[in-house]
Amino acid sequence: MSILSTVNTLKTLTFFVGLLTYLGLLPSTPMYAASTSPLRVGVAALPASDGDPHRSVSVFTTYTWSPVFETLTTFREDGELIGELATSWQQIEPTEWHFSLRDGVVFSNGRPLTAHDVVHSLDYLKTPHGQTTSTARDLSVISSAYAVDDSTVSINTHMPSAILPRIMAALYIVEPDHWDALGPDEFARDPIGSGPFTVESWEQGQVAYLANSRSWRAPKIDKIQVLQLPEVTTRLQALITGGIDIAIGMGPDDIPLIEAGGGYMHQRNPIDVISITFVIEEGRPANDVRVRRALNYAVNKNAITDVLLSGYSKPATQGAVRGLLGYNPDLRPYPYDPERARALLKEAGYEDGFTLDIEVIIGSNASDSAIYQLVASNLADVGVTMRVSSIPTSQMVRIILQGKWKGDGFSQVFGAWPTFEPIRTIRLHSCLWPNPWFCDKRIMPTMEAAMASPNLERRAELTREVLTFYHEQATALLLHEIPLLDAIGPRVIGYAPNKGKINYETITLRD
Repeated sequence: MSILSTVNTLKTLTFFVGLLTYLGLLPSTPMYAASTSPLRVGVAALPASDGDPHRSVSVFTTYTWSPVFETLTTFREDGELIGELATSWQQIEPTEWHFSLRDGVVFSNGRPLTAHDVVHSLDYLKTPHGQTTSTARDLSVISSAYAVDDSTVSINTHMPSAILPRIMAALYIVEPDHWDALGPDEFARDPIGSGPFTVESWEQGQVAYLANSRSWRAPKIDKIQVLQLPEVTTRLQALITGGIDIAIGMGPDDIPLIEAGGGYMHQRNPIDVISITFVIEEGRPANDVRVRRALNYAVNKNAITDVLLSGYSKPATQGAVRGLLGYNPDLRPYPYDPERARALLKEAGYEDGFTLDIEVIIGSNASDSAIYQLVASNLADVGVTMRVSSIPTSQMVRIILQGKWKGDGFSQVFGAWPTFEPIRTIRLHSCLWPNPWFCDKRIMPTMEAAMASPNLERRAELTREVLTFYHEQATALLLHEIPLLDAIGPRVIGYAPNKGKINYETITLRD
């Protein structure tokens, strides 16, 4: 039986098991009994740092932090940069920007939010403790900030930065007096921001929120619960039995059950690309660009997107998705061409193949286990044995940050959050990274010129050149754009997320 036939059989079995559960012929999980009170949202993970919003810039943390905290800027679903706490911004000098703040914004404890509070958050990131945070790394271009007046903040950068307004989407503003009184660790358990909700309780595996009547984005519901449900199947079961109202990060196979239960699947625009990134160093097969190109030619990406993902995705053409600043529309996916792959492997001296050891995270994206099986099958057809090791997210973080890879490659997301431009992630694949898996100094002048450009159009032009270089060098086995599918239950009205964020305040619930 072919791998695709096996996958389709598993899809059918999964559907009927779920259907029997929905009809009550199989037991459901009792801990997620139906509720008519709060909006309940199931997510794969809660932030490891609880309510300290400086500790991570992962898009997954926004589902938990965005009800409480706000940023100067954010993005519409179509990718347009808009103001949140800021109403406008202006580049005064190549290295200085002024942001005008929204009038009448208060923190949930009633304290007015001013430019001094933005400065407070930026100053913290310059402290020894603050510099250890993910947010500080993303905002490292910022040198200083000061309040021009209560409603205007000046932000200065080490070098010209055309994308500073985009970068400010990474900075959540905390209530400074409460932060100073408690310190980061205690604040994380009792956070205060200016968002449409406040934290009622932060417990293991779930966070409860209450409506913030002081918010300028006053919510339409009184309560939210965000539940950590790591498995897709658990989130699906909770949704169809009424235990949750929204399930984040679902797969196309779940649609029949969701619709049978009166819900629907909401597809957001993709923001990330999934890849198998090669460790490119002396002595490894992937050190030869012919091998890297051969591996790309060997994999049938259309089978992934059209069959395993039911047409809800597209093959990746580069380390970016459509709509990002600097996306290159002229690039095309490596076509499925096993004969060409075999010829390149023979030319590189690997006519008899080789073994490729890959470390991956399983369960974080739709159909990822089946996708890696398909990739392994395709590579076997050209003589390459791919051995897959599943590792936890924490270990993957160590691999990326510390260079502790054990194999020849690892699964990696070319992510766009929170700036929605590719250089933020591409720099990890370059000599700029402390523990690089790929370092080619030929592209560095172009990349550095893009990062230092004071002009947005010029940055986009240079970014397209960078993406073209990485496409030609085939530094990763680019697979597909990651589909963003959220399952919405029948009680939910007004689900209209922005890019990377759920607008909880727009949601109402049916009785």
